[in-house]
Amino acid sequence: MALPNGRGIFAMLLSLWLLISAPVLAIWPAPSSIKTGESTLWINSDIAVTYNGKFGGVSRAIDNIVHKNFVPWMLYNRMELESTEPNLGKPKTYVSHLDITQTRPDKTFKPEAGEVDESYTLKVNQNGKATITAASSTGVLHALESFSQLFFQHSKGQYFYTQLAPVSITDSPEYVHRGVLFDVSRSFFPIDSILRTIDALAYNKMNRIHIHATDSQSWPLEIPSLPELHEKGAYAQGKTYSPSELDQIQRYAINRGVQPIVEIDTPGHFGIAALSHPEVVAGWNSNPWTAYCAEPPCGQIRLKEPKVDPFLDTLMDDILPRVAPYTPYFHTGGDEVNFNMYTLDPQVATNDSAVIVPLLQKFIDKHHARVRKAGLIPMVWEEIPASYNVTVGKDVIIQSWLGDEAIADLTAKGHKVISSNYNYWYLDCGRGQWLNFGPDQLASFYPFPDWCSPYKNWRLGYSYDPRANLTAAQAKLVLGGELAAWSESIDDATIDDILWPRASAAGEVLWSSPKGREQIEAAPRLAVFREQLVARGIKAGTVHMPFCTQGLNSTACHRIDRCVLEQALERASTQSVFFSLVVIFALWRIFVHVYESIRLRRLGARAPRAVSRLPFGLGIAASQVRATLRHKNMESFLSILKPSTNYNVEAKILGRRVIFTADPENIKAILATQFADYGKGEPFHREWKDFLGDSIFATDGQSWHDSRQLLRPQFSRERVSDLHTFESHLQTLFKAIANGGALDGPYQHVDIEAGNGRPLEISDLFYRYTLDVSTSFLLGKDVQSLTNPHEQFAQAFNEVQRIQSIGARAGPLKFLVPRGSFRRGLKVVNGLCDVYIDRALQMSQEELASKTKSDHDYTFLHELAQFTRDRTVLRDQLRAVLLAGRDTTAATLSWTLYELGRHPEVVRKLRDEILSTVGPNRRPTYGDLKSMKYLQSVVNETLRLYPAVPFNVRLALRDTTLPRGGGPDGMQPIAVLKDNPVGYSPLVMQRRPDLYPIASEKFAHPSEYSPDRWLVWQPRPWQYIPFNGGPRICIGQQFALTEITYVLTRMFQRFDRVESFMDDIDGGTPKLRSEIVISPGDGVKVALWEARQL
Repeated sequence: MALPNGRGIFAMLLSLWLLISAPVLAIWPAPSSIKTGESTLWINSDIAVTYNGKFGGVSRAIDNIVHKNFVPWMLYNRMELESTEPNLGKPKTYVSHLDITQTRPDKTFKPEAGEVDESYTLKVNQNGKATITAASSTGVLHALESFSQLFFQHSKGQYFYTQLAPVSITDSPEYVHRGVLFDVSRSFFPIDSILRTIDALAYNKMNRIHIHATDSQSWPLEIPSLPELHEKGAYAQGKTYSPSELDQIQRYAINRGVQPIVEIDTPGHFGIAALSHPEVVAGWNSNPWTAYCAEPPCGQIRLKEPKVDPFLDTLMDDILPRVAPYTPYFHTGGDEVNFNMYTLDPQVATNDSAVIVPLLQKFIDKHHARVRKAGLIPMVWEEIPASYNVTVGKDVIIQSWLGDEAIADLTAKGHKVISSNYNYWYLDCGRGQWLNFGPDQLASFYPFPDWCSPYKNWRLGYSYDPRANLTAAQAKLVLGGELAAWSESIDDATIDDILWPRASAAGEVLWSSPKGREQIEAAPRLAVFREQLVARGIKAGTVHMPFCTQGLNSTACHRIDRCVLEQALERASTQSVFFSLVVIFALWRIFVHVYESIRLRRLGARAPRAVSRLPFGLGIAASQVRATLRHKNMESFLSILKPSTNYNVEAKILGRRVIFTADPENIKAILATQFADYGKGEPFHREWKDFLGDSIFATDGQSWHDSRQLLRPQFSRERVSDLHTFESHLQTLFKAIANGGALDGPYQHVDIEAGNGRPLEISDLFYRYTLDVSTSFLLGKDVQSLTNPHEQFAQAFNEVQRIQSIGARAGPLKFLVPRGSFRRGLKVVNGLCDVYIDRALQMSQEELASKTKSDHDYTFLHELAQFTRDRTVLRDQLRAVLLAGRDTTAATLSWTLYELGRHPEVVRKLRDEILSTVGPNRRPTYGDLKSMKYLQSVVNETLRLYPAVPFNVRLALRDTTLPRGGGPDGMQPIAVLKDNPVGYSPLVMQRRPDLYPIASEKFAHPSEYSPDRWLVWQPRPWQYIPFNGGPRICIGQQFALTEITYVLTRMFQRFDRVESFMDDIDGGTPKLRSEIVISPGDGVKVALWEARQL
């Protein structure tokens, strides 16, 4: 895109500066009468409330003000918010009292249309006294909604104000039925989606949710007396609404002033019942479907089948008593009955209306009698009386969707009508076809509009008058209207954007009939109300860009004064251009900040802010590097979390928001329940690419999936239970232990008995042992690090990890970390891998395929080479698996010996179990290792205190949340924006005292090493994740655990005593060296004694 020249920039800015800034009154829908002043009042959650009624909603209103609010920057000219919003430094007058008086008691939960007086008055004086008077609890709810819309959040934080005091509102609705049709049958919607829509209806002062519960595509409504309907008719298990969930929806609605109306469409749109009750359905899934129904699959209730009545009796006797406590209505459907369908019904066998209409009349009479028997009023679609000439009772409410002429005809006949005119209020329209077309149909249907195009934008919906061109008597029969959201191409992910704010526009039509109101007046109010919806968790679509509400008192998108721009062009200069560029940059920075704040409020709340001793969060980055060098990462992480009471904080480091957590619920979300929202991310991939390339540890999406599929077979139980590789290197390890360190060549003579009681650094030997095992397993030949004290590969691999870890923790300061030794080390590592890769690639596919896992020279690399000949892929995967195979196992063995040296009683119990299971000499089998419970407890306890990967990070791949940690109480979801890193620590989480039983003589404190705790206790899910969890759980964990338990078993068959010398080195407080894995920072100095053979 070309940049404007200097004159263009200046002209653009000058035109904006000339715009007049003024606040917009944002009450939606517009009240019947409102008077406001210009004084400022503040409010917080400490407001005193009195109410003489039973049903409140007060706490929800206050919560919307102080927890789900927004900064109204879009109401003011650019950069003028801070100068026009109230000054925090001046004395504040708070709204101190809210007195609510309900003048009449509520008679019922289920009023008929017009029976509830929804009017209210709201007054707020300049001294902070607010009063609400209403005739009903519903009126109180509406008043509280208006009250909550008066207040905005201050840009400087959690301060909330109105600049409109004193306020006086007198209000009541124009129409008594104001709702939305929610189709849960064509697409399944989770309960949360329905409840969220009910909340949005209440925010709009709308009072009906029409639940289209079943259709030919699916039957999600559970009917306990006919369970086969949902068992065979739902889309999938769990995609249903149980009786308790339906009750939850209905209760939730009435408590928010919204009446639920359930529809089971009959006799059309009933095909799905054929899967469980074929005897009652005609023409199920018949073709060509265009001849028999409006959309596939076809199927209608048979009109002469004797089994239909008992079936419907059972159905209605089940559902009607469950909806009757909450509504006076039940919708029986009746639209789009296709007479051709009955040519497929052998008992009717004709499409002649002279035959079908009497049958339809009989069906409707019986069906409506069932509804009335339950004390309810039937509702039907207009085709029943208008298209099929079926007579319905005067009590029946007719829902019309075919247009104004239909409404005029129905009201002329005395019918009460609900308008859902598809020309204005079908919100699924104009989004294109959901059907697919063959090559021969393309020309006919191009460009594939749907049947009811165009798209019904909010302006069109706002222009509709349901009572247009009716007489006064007819107009009284139009009770209101419903916006329809048929869900052929709508689901939970899109429903908010489909409904809102377009349904809000219709909501104002139904509340206060905006005759004489112009779009230019409504648009800014609707745009601001949309921001309120977003702040309250409703992902509503946009009304227009902020420019339209900022300039010219919200008329910027209504007119342009070209003369002003032309004059500005003449006055442009070099200095003004430079100044304009500076202003543009400043505006952009502010826009980014505000936009981020809006996105955050839309998603959830912020976590407590971590403290940095240096500006721009550099203190946090510096402390992380310093902690890594000093082996104090756990202490540093805890210090970062200090401002939080539940282990969740956020920080800004050089402008980048970072979240830190040690909360099991949040970690579960990252790794499992919201797995698709989080990944390694491209920044991690770039940062680690030199070391891990495109391996399983550094990629997301398809690349990660491909790597996992490639590697998973290599860790099958058959491979894991093959213990030969472990045993073949153990004897060398025992010689090295007796020698006190690595051997000087494979043939060095060692006096085994002389090694008894000799202090040695055993951690180094474990790393050498696991490196030899890993390279043998991967490459077919070990690097013999146990017999070469100066083995170059091990030193290079260690240095690569060290530099990589420091750079990762340095964050924005990583450019200061020298990488010369990293590059030299990586060259050594790659050189060795390439030697073996070359050998594998020289083999033909036939040679590789002819090998079996039992072949002596069969290797992991051979297996990979069967699936890919890409040298880079092979090298990346080898390095990744080598990292996991060596370091995880070696670190866990090192920590186990560290603790066993300090706990001789654990050594005795462990050795007793080993000897009783396998004796002093027999090699254990895989089954033996799994059967030794105390051995498993020892390893579990080590991994509890020292999880292999103590710190980890994920990147948000989209705007999302974490379940908790936000808001003042720390219990609200944390908003997480796309590309926000989330650092989490299994090490810190697994040591949290609050996640354990209270310490006692029988249960050691969580900071203490006590394998015995595992004999009487099991951690709760996600409070112990030594190998991560969810889809990215370590695929090699069983290999690592098998190697660890095998080595420990063989060691304590041989040795019966371990003595630690670590108190002299670290004073009993181990240094936790956290690079990629956690290892003892000062090594593990112990002495071992061989058991005497009896």
